[in-house]
Amino acid sequence: MGFEITEIEDFSGCKAHIYSVRINGEENTLLEQFFDENCAHKKALKNIIYKIKTMANYTGCKREFFKEGEGAFADGVVALKAGKLRLYGLYFNSAVILFGSGGYKTVRAYQEDASLNAKVEQMKLIASHINNGIKERAIKITKEGIIDCQDFELYD
Repeated sequence: MGFEITEIEDFSGCKAHIYSVRINGEENTLLEQFFDENCAHKKALKNIIYKIKTMANYTGCKREFFKEGEGAFADGVVALKAGKLRLYGLYFNSAVILFGSGGYKTVRAYQEDASLNAKVEQMKLIASHINNGIKERAIKITKEGIIDCQDFELYD
């Protein structure tokens, strides 16, 4: 699975940079796909947008905003919740977050829902590639929240 890390400038602010990924040259990022797929949940989507903009412009990405431990041990995969709506992402620090996709959770554990489980598994795979890129210094994250991935190449 190839992907490109993209800053979502409409959501990024002075306190945090918001990123998503575009899979295999698709037109929309996973975050944009999340909004399209969950348009029926308007109230929860507005809450998610409010939380993202608050983090970006006022508070930074505080850990308490997220449910941690959604992926493999210590891989940084988290969930941003609004009611039963879940947006999965990769937490780096208070100045940067990378959002993937998610969906409406109607089960006790995401693993019980095939669609939601697929979204989390996709985010875990992305997290694995990004974490390896950071370890190999092909991806650098500044304390200001800028992701520098010019030297990052993903091979399928």
